[in-house]
Amino acid sequence: MMLILAVVLTGFSNLTFAASNNSAATQLSQLLEHNRNLKGAFHQETYDGSGKQVQESDGVFILAKPNRFLWNSIAPYPQRIISNGKTVMIWDVDLQQATKKPLSGEVGRSPAALLGMPAAKILPNYKVTKLDTNRFRLEPKNQDDNMFKQLTLSFKDGKISDMSILDGLGQTTIIHFKDVEFHTGEPAKTFSLAVPDDVDVIQEGQ
Repeated sequence: MMLILAVVLTGFSNLTFAASNNSAATQLSQLLEHNRNLKGAFHQETYDGSGKQVQESDGVFILAKPNRFLWNSIAPYPQRIISNGKTVMIWDVDLQQATKKPLSGEVGRSPAALLGMPAAKILPNYKVTKLDTNRFRLEPKNQDDNMFKQLTLSFKDGKISDMSILDGLGQTTIIHFKDVEFHTGEPAKTFSLAVPDDVDVIQEGQ
């Protein structure tokens, strides 16, 4: 009888955990979908494994359905990461060099893509844990095939407020979002992949 009770309780515990985890994924999915047409500013800090700050930047961002996003780092080094929904371009302005890749594979699993793409397509690849009312942790189900080990998303008043990324090298990047507001749409030219003629463009994954 005790053995049967233990099995039943264990099964109930597992079911409760699964339901809780599914609930967390559902809640996060709703929040992410709510945040797919968004724009604002960001402050980004990166720390090494010992907690020493190794990088800092400021910029602006725009997210827009379907699958389009712009991350424009302004200081200290200008860099633009742009997706028109099919292709991602990383443009290092000072170096006059840009790299274009399909919005798939590793690029499609980046934090920027996570915010820009449909949650129902992305979240099944992650274990989702609700840390508190407005904070969620994502861990890739396949750690060998991802750009980060752990990602924490925080929301305030239904809008994304903070993102913390732990990568495979032990570095932590923290992004604070500011002046965030919803929009009803952005023109296609906002996500144009056109660059000046003197920029060296590298095509990958074609």
